[in-house]
Amino acid sequence: MNKQILIVEDENDCAELLSYHLQKESYQTVIARNGEEAIDAVQCHAPDAILLDVMMPELNGWEVCRILRESTKGKSLPIIMLSALSDEEARVKGLSLGADDYVSKPYSMQELLLKVRKHIDRQEAIKLLRTKGREQETSLRYLLHEIRNSMTVIGGFSSLALKKENPRTYLKPIQTAAALAESLLNDAALLSRLEEAGGSLPAEVIDLGATAREAADLFHQVAKKRRIAFVVMESAGPSPVRANKTAARQVLVNVLSNAVKYSREGGRVWIYFHQRDDLASVSIRDEGNGIGPDDLPRIFEKFYRAPGSERVKGEGLGLYIVKLLTGAMGGTITVKSVPGAGSTFTVSFMKVDAVALHSEQDVA
Repeated sequence: MNKQILIVEDENDCAELLSYHLQKESYQTVIARNGEEAIDAVQCHAPDAILLDVMMPELNGWEVCRILRESTKGKSLPIIMLSALSDEEARVKGLSLGADDYVSKPYSMQELLLKVRKHIDRQEAIKLLRTKGREQETSLRYLLHEIRNSMTVIGGFSSLALKKENPRTYLKPIQTAAALAESLLNDAALLSRLEEAGGSLPAEVIDLGATAREAADLFHQVAKKRRIAFVVMESAGPSPVRANKTAARQVLVNVLSNAVKYSREGGRVWIYFHQRDDLASVSIRDEGNGIGPDDLPRIFEKFYRAPGSERVKGEGLGLYIVKLLTGAMGGTITVKSVPGAGSTFTVSFMKVDAVALHSEQDVA
């Protein structure tokens, strides 16, 4: 969407000339003829920058600048003041009231357009930094919350184990909670690496089916508490693919975690493997409420949570991480869902050619 510039100028010819040149540079323009119109325009149009004439009747540019800087919408809006007053005192007054720049009339149109671009670019960079800061803070809160849950489980069961003559009963939940905490830390490390550097992940030959079964082992205790049964449909044979084992495990852990969290109590989670042509896939189907058709295209967006998911704790990062990691390994993640009947997520990777696989093993 093109950026919008508010022109505050009481001389009609000057305002129209500015509007013409800005529109040639693909900006949208709004013209305010006096100070009161300018303040109303900021509230109604939310412009991306303001060209503000100083010498206007009644409410002058200095007063408009002061009022805008005290308002919510105008607090950080780029303001470039335009004035026939070229002395230092006038320039200092404008800047002290919060203007970002001050241009004396007559001005070079090319220079003014460059200043507009510079201030808009700077504002966009600031917005981006703020957004990334908020996202990192949310990601950290999510990570700390989930690790705290795992540590609570570890602490609780270890205390019970110390009081019992036969502590082995409590070792499995402790091991599961520790493995889940490790998975969360892997999530954070891989996500940080991909978001900062982009690109792909180092690959190796892994058995997709075996990796899925390893991931499923982490959730048996959690599923048991909700009386959810895992139904694993065994594959006809090994399913070697080229992927990053840590990342592939995280993808499957996150999908399985959602399947358990969103399934109805007493339901089932189905895990089945299939191969066709040059793809090996693992599908995970739950018996939850499903996902509506309007929400389905957005479920892999960062921080997106579909309506109705509020009952389950989360920050909307799990499926975003799944999509990011799968893409970095050259794989795909697809979903089919029927509202009221559950969802099926399918993770697919290119199969390793049998001849190439044997050659690699011989070299190793």
